[in-house]
Amino acid sequence: MEVTTLLFLGFFAAVAILNYALPRVARPCFLLAASYAFFCWSPTNRALLPVLLTATAVTWLCGLVIGKSRQKPVRVLFLTAAVLTCVGLLVYYKYWNLLADSFGGTVAAHRDDLIAPMGLGYFTLAALSYTIDVYRRRCRVEPNLLHYALFVSFFPTLVTGPIERYPHFRPQMEKSRRFSYSRCAGGAFRMLWGYIKKMVLADNLNLYIKTVYTSVAGMPGPQLVAATLLFAIRLYMEFSGCCDIVIGAARILGYDLLENFRSPFEAVNFSDFWSRWHMSLTGWLREYVYFSLGGSRCNALRHMLNLVIVFAVSGLWHGADWRYLQWGLACGVVSVVAQLTRAPRRALERYNPLYREPAIKHFIQRCMTYLLFCGTLVFFACALYDAAPGEVFSGMLTGWEGGLSAAWQSVTGLIYASGIDGRMPVVLICGCAIVLAAEHNGTNVARWVRKQCFVLRWTLYYAAAAAILFFGAFGQSAFIYQQF
Repeated sequence: MEVTTLLFLGFFAAVAILNYALPRVARPCFLLAASYAFFCWSPTNRALLPVLLTATAVTWLCGLVIGKSRQKPVRVLFLTAAVLTCVGLLVYYKYWNLLADSFGGTVAAHRDDLIAPMGLGYFTLAALSYTIDVYRRRCRVEPNLLHYALFVSFFPTLVTGPIERYPHFRPQMEKSRRFSYSRCAGGAFRMLWGYIKKMVLADNLNLYIKTVYTSVAGMPGPQLVAATLLFAIRLYMEFSGCCDIVIGAARILGYDLLENFRSPFEAVNFSDFWSRWHMSLTGWLREYVYFSLGGSRCNALRHMLNLVIVFAVSGLWHGADWRYLQWGLACGVVSVVAQLTRAPRRALERYNPLYREPAIKHFIQRCMTYLLFCGTLVFFACALYDAAPGEVFSGMLTGWEGGLSAAWQSVTGLIYASGIDGRMPVVLICGCAIVLAAEHNGTNVARWVRKQCFVLRWTLYYAAAAAILFFGAFGQSAFIYQQF
C-alpha cells in the first residue's frame, strides 16, 4: 500500500477516526492490529508475516532475558542471538540472490521465489536497537509484548522509516494523547507538504532523469551531468516528502516520530551533510556500528577504516546490488579524504580572497558539498535505473563540443521530449526553490503555517491542494525507499 494512493488515505482516515473513538488504554492494541492489517494488505506480504513476527518475538524475549540477567555471558549470548536473528533475516531475504549469483555457484542457487517483506530494513534495525539499548542499560525492558510489537511494526514507519528508538517511542505509547485539532491540522498540512514534494516535484523530475539513465550509452555529457545534478534534488524531494507524509500521519495519531532531514543542501562539508541526511539511519549506524568499532577514539588508520566500514554498511543496507556498495564506499572514501585534508584546507582558506566574506565562503562550500554528493550518487542512480557507472562517468566527458549554449539547448530539448510540458520547468524551478527556502535551517513548515493568521493559513492549504491536483504526476513509480 503506497502512501501516495487514495487507498492509503482511506485506510489512514479510518484508522485515525477509530483510534480516537476508542478508550485511550485500547489505542495501542488497535494501532497494532491496524499495523498488521497494513502489512498484510498485499498477498505477498501476507505470506511473509512470520518474518515480522519472528523479529518481534525473538528480540523481545532476548531483551527480557538480558534485562533480568546479571550474568555477562548470558547477556552476551542472548544479545548475539538477537543480532544473528535480525541480521540473518536481512541477509536471507534481501541478499541471498546477490550472494548466490556472485559467489554461490552450486552451493547456493538463485531463488526466483524469494521476496523481501515490506519494510524489512526498517523493522529489523528498530528491533535490534531495542535489544542493544537494553544490553547497554540505556532502555528499560518492555514487559508488554503488544506494546513492543507496535513499536516494531507501527505502520507509518514500515514504508519509509524513520528508524525509531524505543526510549523515544515508549512514553508516547503510554500516555496516548487526547484528540487535538491543532495537532491534527499541523499533521495534515505536513502530509500535504510531503505530497507536493513527492508528486509535484520528485515524480516530474523523474521523467527526465529516467529518460537519461535508462539510455546512458546514447547520452552526451551535458545530459548525464544535468540528470545527475537533478537526481540529488529528486531523491531529497521524494525521500523527505514521503517522510513528511508519514511523520504527519503519525502526528495525527498522537505520535511524534524522529526527524529524518534537516536542510541537507545547506551543509558546508561532507561530514555536516551526513548529520542532516537520513538522520535516523546515520544516527543508528553511528551509535551501533561506528562507536562499536571504536569510532574516532583509536589510531588514525583505524578511524579511517571505521568510516569506510560504516558507509559500506549503509550502502549495502540500501539494496542487494553491488552498485549500492560502491556508492557507500565512494561516500566513505570522500569522508576519509575530507578528514585527512581538513588541516591543510583550513590553512589554505586564509589565503583565499573569496573566503573573506562569510556568505560567499558558505555558498562555495555548499556548492562543493553538493557536487561531491552528486558524484557519489552516480552509483546509486545506476543501481536504481540499472545502468553502468563506468559508462556514466566516461559519458560525462563527451558531447561538449558546442559549448555551454549547445549543451543547454540539448538538455532543454530532452526535458520537453521526456514528457515534461512547457509549464512544468517553471513549476519545478519555483517549487524546488520555495521548498528549499521554506525549510531553511531545518524550519518545520507545518508548525510555521499553524502560527499564521486564518486567511493566510487557509490560502496556503488551498494552494497546496491545487498544486497537487494541477501539477501532480499521478501514476508514477512507487517510492524508492519502500524497497528497503
